[in-house]
Amino acid sequence: MIDKLLKMMSSLELDMLIVVSTDEHLNEYLPLQNRRLKASTAAGNSAGFSGSAGTAIFCVDGPHQLFVDSRYHLQAEQTCSEYFTVQRLGVEGVLEPAKWLAAQSKRELKIAADPFVMTTKEWRRFKNELAKSGHTLIPTTPNLVDEVWDNRPPPPRNEIYPLALKYTGKAGGIKLHEVRKEMNSAAGSDNSKADVLLLTMLDEVAWLTNLRGSDIDHNPVFEAYAAIFAEKAICFCHHPEVDLSSHCPEWEFRHYAEYPEFIKKLAEQKTIKVWLDPSAVTMGTRLTFSDSQVIEKESPIVLLKALKNSVEISAIKKAHQQAGAGVVRSLRRLQQTIKANRPITEKKYADWLFEEYKKADGFTDLSFGTIAGSGANGAIVHYEKPDSIKPMHAGEMLLVDSGIQCSGGTTDATRTLMLGKHNQKQKRIFTLVLQAHIRLARQVFPAGTKGSALDSITRSGLWNEGLDYGHGTGHGVGAFLNVHEGPQRISPAAHDVDLQAGMVISNEPGYYENDWGGIRLENLYLVKKNTDFPVHAGEKIWLCFEALTMIPFERRLIDKDLLSAEELQWLNAYHIQVMENLSPLLDNPEDLKWLTWACEKI
Repeated sequence: MIDKLLKMMSSLELDMLIVVSTDEHLNEYLPLQNRRLKASTAAGNSAGFSGSAGTAIFCVDGPHQLFVDSRYHLQAEQTCSEYFTVQRLGVEGVLEPAKWLAAQSKRELKIAADPFVMTTKEWRRFKNELAKSGHTLIPTTPNLVDEVWDNRPPPPRNEIYPLALKYTGKAGGIKLHEVRKEMNSAAGSDNSKADVLLLTMLDEVAWLTNLRGSDIDHNPVFEAYAAIFAEKAICFCHHPEVDLSSHCPEWEFRHYAEYPEFIKKLAEQKTIKVWLDPSAVTMGTRLTFSDSQVIEKESPIVLLKALKNSVEISAIKKAHQQAGAGVVRSLRRLQQTIKANRPITEKKYADWLFEEYKKADGFTDLSFGTIAGSGANGAIVHYEKPDSIKPMHAGEMLLVDSGIQCSGGTTDATRTLMLGKHNQKQKRIFTLVLQAHIRLARQVFPAGTKGSALDSITRSGLWNEGLDYGHGTGHGVGAFLNVHEGPQRISPAAHDVDLQAGMVISNEPGYYENDWGGIRLENLYLVKKNTDFPVHAGEKIWLCFEALTMIPFERRLIDKDLLSAEELQWLNAYHIQVMENLSPLLDNPEDLKWLTWACEKI
């Protein structure tokens, strides 16, 4: 495809082409027909870059570039370094894509990109940086990758179905009322308010309609756009002919393909005010409207969706119990296999885990493809395809990151396991990472605290040992929705939102070393009010974390002597909680025996 792209670029007199990993709905995980970054970077023996985040720059004159963050440094080098210069974001001296383009100052360049796969914010960042060097950012539609993609897969047409009130806790009509209330109260300084709110993020549409689908692997969403007016709500989807209105009487359903013409006609109403989230709506949609028609503001659904109600929390907790029982059954089987010196591959263990997950009451799917990286593979943060040929070796660690979609809940957990006998380095670093996890899990903090503050607290012990990890410490998680959800996060750059009671967030510190392996310990936690402390001096409420994930930590890698009394107390109390939650779900005495051992007092 690279040669075809270059030929088309030359015919259009373009110097460079930007290809990003997102699509028209800004998805992190993509349906097959929208995996443009992977398709465009495939060459020779490489199937292309398949990570969930990356940017490629194709150059008519000079080497092509592939920009990836620390999660994909190793993967990009292994799969794409023959045809691309891999730019390892986060490494000192490596520029982000927009700044790299701006630094190409030999002459004024024509640089193309599809505005329908970039957020308004991202497009402007590129445009503003390029303008500093006299370069021009040219919107190109249709997408150039699509134009040269032979045998491009067809779009999904999967079933759309309602999610029961016993899982959502709130009827769709009530959600619409809340959104319209936000629209009415969000008038600007000129007293103008939005006439219509446009939504393009799939999890926002799914949450608001209480509908779900399977158009994207592991994400229970369906391809759709939505337009919310004061008196009507329209959903553009692939199956408007199905009687969806019987589940959503407040909604009108139209065909997905009608959306582009709909917004063009909407834009012809010169006095209309359209609410667009610059971080969640593409520049392609934004360019349809004049500046005077647009109100740019974060979608009201972002926070409404992030704050789980009591029914959602109950479903989430049950899903975590089911998931934890599946993990325990698989770990008992794995440990017995290793103890018996029987060979087992990463893929075989991932298959075992899937078998056990499927036994969960209400299981629908994995929440993402299972990561199972042993030995050096554990250092690849988002290691994608477990090895199906080479058996794992005794003395290695196995990093397993997995989760399920189940009965209204979404789970995500990572454990690092020991295959056979450990060495002192493995045990010491595992314990340091565990201490970082416990430090965050125990933290009490006042309302108004942002994730950046908690990120530093989590890393402090590792920093004092000269250790660190390149990814964020925590991300939000949906309720039977996407495994990565905003706006909450815990990372060095998380300055945008306060953590609030009702949010679900991960806690996943780690350590990764090339040719050695990786350690990551991840639980999901619920942010909730803490009533044990006296009132804060600023009259703020205190917040804390409640563990949702119920999986024991690898006791053979815990150095008790490194743990403080408080850390040891937290760990033992957590394992008691795991034992109480999971033991009723284990019918096999061998599984219960293994869990009892795994949760014994340290």
